Amino acid sequence: MKETQNEQKVVQLNPKKKKTTMVYSVLAILIVGICIYQIFKINYSPVKTEIAFEKTISKTVSTETFVVRDETYIRADAEGTLVPLVADGNRVARGDNVAVVFTSEESARNYAEIQSLQEDIDYFESLKNKVGAQTSDVDALDDRVYAACENYVRAIAEGNVDDYKTYEDAVCETITSRQLSTGTVIDPTEKIAALQARLSELQAASGGYTTIQVENPGYYISHVDGYETAIDYSDATSATADQIEALLSCEPTPASQLSGCMGRLVDSFNWYMLCVIDSESAAYLSDGGHVTVEFPLSSAQSVSAEVVSIQNAGNDRSSVILRCNLMDQQYASLRKEQVRLVLQEFTGYQVNNKAIREVDGQKGVYVVSGNIVKFKKVNIAYSDSEYSVCVTPTDENGNPLSGYVTLYDEIIVEGTDLYDGKILD
Repeated sequence: MKETQNEQKVVQLNPKKKKTTMVYSVLAILIVGICIYQIFKINYSPVKTEIAFEKTISKTVSTETFVVRDETYIRADAEGTLVPLVADGNRVARGDNVAVVFTSEESARNYAEIQSLQEDIDYFESLKNKVGAQTSDVDALDDRVYAACENYVRAIAEGNVDDYKTYEDAVCETITSRQLSTGTVIDPTEKIAALQARLSELQAASGGYTTIQVENPGYYISHVDGYETAIDYSDATSATADQIEALLSCEPTPASQLSGCMGRLVDSFNWYMLCVIDSESAAYLSDGGHVTVEFPLSSAQSVSAEVVSIQNAGNDRSSVILRCNLMDQQYASLRKEQVRLVLQEFTGYQVNNKAIREVDGQKGVYVVSGNIVKFKKVNIAYSDSEYSVCVTPTDENGNPLSGYVTLYDEIIVEGTDLYDGKILD
């Protein structure tokens, strides 16, 4: 009988436990739901935005150019290995020694080593004057070392092979100066003696050579490429598209016909780049104007060239003659080159095309200011398939007009039911 009563009690208690468990479960679900909602509310944004940053876009055209200079061969009755005494592209005067020709490669190597040894001896001699000179301004010495290293790395990154030695020497010189100035003891006497011994040995074994002089002033170039006479310098400014294309496909003068040529001399300051581009791109250029020329496959720096002539040649072709008067080692090596002409540059604020809308006949974008949506106008200067570059127009006094997109605006690129003055939740 007692067992039956106990069973009844158990049966009566079970519904209460189930109810309590259900309540706790519902509460737990509610709490979790509230947490998820709060997290979602914190992270949810009814719109997607992008920041307006300043951007420069260039409209360019790529083509091939043929470089024409006022060049004459430097001839000499000598055979052997030529060692330049002057860097390519440097200006020389009449009667200057520009190169030496050795009868053997060994003599040429000895000569080059002699020059290097003499430079090293001069360097270590200069260290004698610095020994004992100390300074407390270590930060200034460190800045010199860092600057020299940065210049060296930049030269390597830009592919300026001919400048490596100069920048390498600068790094060594600044590091040594820091060591000497902070108390490091360096005695270059033994090093100088070893260098002088090697110098004397090479000078005793050096062979004869022929010195090459120039008869006129100009820019010196130590090598020839066979294209010097492909077109007369006086005809460069009147070259047609057909002539330019023929130059770009022509073969150089055979080396056998250039024996006795010990380099060349550029007599005139001006040199020309002859190009053929499509007529649509040529429309961006004007006679007497200037265009930036980039050399993507060369170490030569971009240059601003004057537009001398533009001639429509039919079949969507136009000849373009460009003039430049800068000269250095890189420009002196140019002949047939891939170039990129920068026809136009646009600097403004980059705007995603998806954000641009038209409201009451005015193109613009919606931006977020706090939690309020505002409409701002855009003045599109350049546009491609994804982005536009927008510039702010100015009044007659050059002051920017208000109501246009400005730097760092938070532009809405995705959103629905947008209008000026809308408050975002």
